[in-house]
Amino acid sequence: MYRCGNCGYLYNPDRGDSSQSIAPDTPFQGLPKSWKCPRCGAPKEKFKKV
Repeated sequence: MYRCGNCGYLYNPDRGDSSQSIAPDTPFQGLPKSWKCPRCGAPKEKFKKV
């Protein structure tokens, strides 16, 4: 799982991100470069592995 450094949102690869049409079982590294935190809009670079 990866946590947003801005708002604390957790990206769970098992769930994906339906708000941005990211399928379940999509690893964080597999997210498009344009993907942003669905809660606060932070870029991928703000996320840290937890």
